[in-house]
Amino acid sequence: MRLKILSLKVLSLLAITLGLNKPVNAQNPPTDALKEDTIGPVMVLEEIIVTVQKRAQSAQDVPIALSAFSGDFLDTLRVDQFERLSDFIPGLEVQEQSVNNPGFSIRGITSDSGDATVEPRVSIYQDGVSISRSRGSYVALYDLERVTVARGPQPTLFGRSSLIGAINIVQNKAQPDFSARAEVGLGRYSESYFTGHVNGQLAEGIYGRLAAYHHRRDGFIENVSPGNDDLMGPNTQALRATIRFEPNEQLSIDVIANYQQDDSQGTSFKSGVFRPTGGDLNPNSAAELNTFAGFEGGRDLGVERDVWGVTVLADWAFSDSWSLSSITAYREFDSLEIFDPDGFGLAALLFGENAESEQFAQDLRLNFDSGGTITGFAGVSYFQEEGFQRVPLQFDEGAALAVATGSILQFAPDAPARELLPNLPTFKEFHREQFTNFADNKAFDVYGDFTWQLTDEFSLSAGLRWTFDDKTSGLQVVTQNGPSVLGAFLGSTNGTLFVDVTPNEERVNSSDNFDGGGWRLVAAYAPQDWANLFLSYARGRRPEVIAPNPGIGEQRFTNIPAEEVDAIELGAKLSLLEGRLSLESSVYYYEYSNFQTNITDLTSGLTEIINAGNATTDGFETQLMYSASDHFRLFASYGYNHSRFDETDDAGNPQEFGGNRFRLSPDHSASIGAELSMPLGGGRASFIPVYAWQSDVFFEDENQADIRQGAYGRLDLELRYDNADESWAISIYANNVTDEEYIIDGGNTGASFGIPTFIPGPPTLYGIRASMNWF
Repeated sequence: MRLKILSLKVLSLLAITLGLNKPVNAQNPPTDALKEDTIGPVMVLEEIIVTVQKRAQSAQDVPIALSAFSGDFLDTLRVDQFERLSDFIPGLEVQEQSVNNPGFSIRGITSDSGDATVEPRVSIYQDGVSISRSRGSYVALYDLERVTVARGPQPTLFGRSSLIGAINIVQNKAQPDFSARAEVGLGRYSESYFTGHVNGQLAEGIYGRLAAYHHRRDGFIENVSPGNDDLMGPNTQALRATIRFEPNEQLSIDVIANYQQDDSQGTSFKSGVFRPTGGDLNPNSAAELNTFAGFEGGRDLGVERDVWGVTVLADWAFSDSWSLSSITAYREFDSLEIFDPDGFGLAALLFGENAESEQFAQDLRLNFDSGGTITGFAGVSYFQEEGFQRVPLQFDEGAALAVATGSILQFAPDAPARELLPNLPTFKEFHREQFTNFADNKAFDVYGDFTWQLTDEFSLSAGLRWTFDDKTSGLQVVTQNGPSVLGAFLGSTNGTLFVDVTPNEERVNSSDNFDGGGWRLVAAYAPQDWANLFLSYARGRRPEVIAPNPGIGEQRFTNIPAEEVDAIELGAKLSLLEGRLSLESSVYYYEYSNFQTNITDLTSGLTEIINAGNATTDGFETQLMYSASDHFRLFASYGYNHSRFDETDDAGNPQEFGGNRFRLSPDHSASIGAELSMPLGGGRASFIPVYAWQSDVFFEDENQADIRQGAYGRLDLELRYDNADESWAISIYANNVTDEEYIIDGGNTGASFGIPTFIPGPPTLYGIRASMNWF
């Protein structure tokens, strides 16, 4: 019955569908070809070559909802972070609490859990290698060939965890010709910026490329707590070395080594209940947050993170029609974030999070493309990951009790928190506990995807991926400085603060094996050389979770079933006005079962993974690019997404979040931008305004009315000058010109104790940048 309704929903939307693309050409362009970006320096709309279907195609020839932007586009619009990239892609939302705690949302589905046992929903790839584990996924975007965002389930084209979409970062590889580039910048809050590369031939058939990135800015939120740095300031350094071996025309091997180090200032989790000394409750003004004095000899608020990895890409064309591709990768990250979750001046709660991961991946793929009616690929892959998430907690027990019971408000509601200290009950001043979840995951995949070009106008594609998982989850709960006095007062007999938590000094494990699959079926029709239509049905799957549950006594683990989505999408792609206007649109309808989400267990105070049942999504997206003349180009996007939990499950029973909206999922989002240019002094002067807007959004699946962000928009402006041969450029810019105040998250850990906290978005930021190119 649900699938019948699904089909009717899509058919009812057929009449309003528009889109863009050109018909599939019989002769494919070279694999690594990349023409000028559709919003690059040249004022024409030209194709971007992508390899989403594992063969080189124009982005407009791929029958899925796809956004592809070249490195030139990203450089022109200063896109060096995922959060800014999302301004230009319908259906994509990115939330950056910190580099250690990002949230990626595609069409209403968010992937942001730091739990080592949880699988991502939105997959992030770096040259085809999954970097989706949340605490290591947010990387700087610099020296790139392109970024591709595929929306909708992509199990065969990307991987098993691409439940609702995938982002693929394609880094620039070493090339034979010499080139170099450097860009420097300064800005508000003592901002400093640098990115650059040097590329050239090292020996016959061997080329090298070295790229670097630096970005630092002081925090824009003052922290009035004595001796603490300001909050919300990034500090990132990254380095990449690439070597390409081309012993002959048939074989190429790329070796890519990435390293990134972050030493960022703390996140401003500001209380919405207790104002800071001399301050107010506005999330965008000064906060009063504390360091974690009891952890590893004392730690300041902020993130310390190291991410590194080595990838080897090999492509061997052993005949005119057949080729073999290999991806081998090893990656590690080690992150530590210290934060003050209560959001006010008393050290009632202090948390840390230490996440580490080691992963190895191997993918082998056989590709077939003879230029005839059948093209496709088949392959096998292996993935292994070991990691943990360690959460040390510190409580001032008297303050924690007063906050939890609301008695603190009896003394002086809305008073500076430090003034309440004499009135607090006397319990243990500092009680420390530590919770650690572990994961050891192994996965073996078999997959294939084929396209049959029935006629010049009509093609069918089908793909399947089947995954075999071997999973082990672990849990360790320890008290670090004796039993909790407050815990005993509340009835705990285990020495912990939380009544239902049983400590275990040694790690305990649970293991199991699972298997399951996802697939896609696509029909594409190109009635004219300027139009392409497609209809797809796909199933996405988020693998099972062996979930640690420290708050349910001896039953330490629960197997959460695989989350699945059935998706139907109808899209169209148009290339009009002799290629100067492109328009892409799609409508879609999704049905979810076994929706996995997180809630806070009120008796343990900890996050618990649950099965929230069924959910439904329908939506519409459109994206436009228009080159009116050599001096004016326009780009715009709009996304409508109606994502809701079903009122009842399959048996007719009410669901816990029935009727609620998905978190981090605005119903409406839109952006519009332009590039207006004119000749000046032998070069070109450009004015680039960009406006991004979204409707209101909830931050928790519970949909609490006081923990949300209303509709808002941001305006960014840039003035740029390029000299005649584009060997140098200079620009001045301002982001959030109107100084719009908004929050990027609300509720957080404090909400489970009745004291929600709120994280502000950036105020007006401005600066200047200059670049030099050597060819």
